Amino acid sequence: MELLIEKRPASVTEFQDLRSTTGWAMHSADVVEKALAKDLFTICISYQNQLIGVGRIIGDGAMYFYIQDIIVRPEFKGKGIGKIIMNAIEKYLNTHTYKNSFIGLMAADGVKEFYKKFGYSERDENKPGMFKVITTDYKNQV
Repeated sequence: MELLIEKRPASVTEFQDLRSTTGWAMHSADVVEKALAKDLFTICISYQNQLIGVGRIIGDGAMYFYIQDIIVRPEFKGKGIGKIIMNAIEKYLNTHTYKNSFIGLMAADGVKEFYKKFGYSERDENKPGMFKVITTDYKNQV
């Protein structure tokens, strides 16, 4: 299988197409465009001119880095695409982080062991992670 591995932003269209395979919430094209423009690093993997895998790093570029949207097209799972993505991400982090930089990620159900292979661990019970999802489009209310 001949893969094209590129350090480049995903286009809105190809990102939306790939994200639609996850079952995760979809966002409008203008929101995705704004988000992708702020990436610190993106790795894209294509096969026969189709994006089959992506990984992003977001954050402030100094103290905090978040691994975001590690997505592999379902028909390509189990073929080492995720490992290629994470190796590229780790290489970026090894040259762009500082002593005590925090690298976070939220693992989807069933993939914690995958991330543990790269040195990531679950937070202690006394340090639970939390999140909030905005359900109102405040930005576009007039």
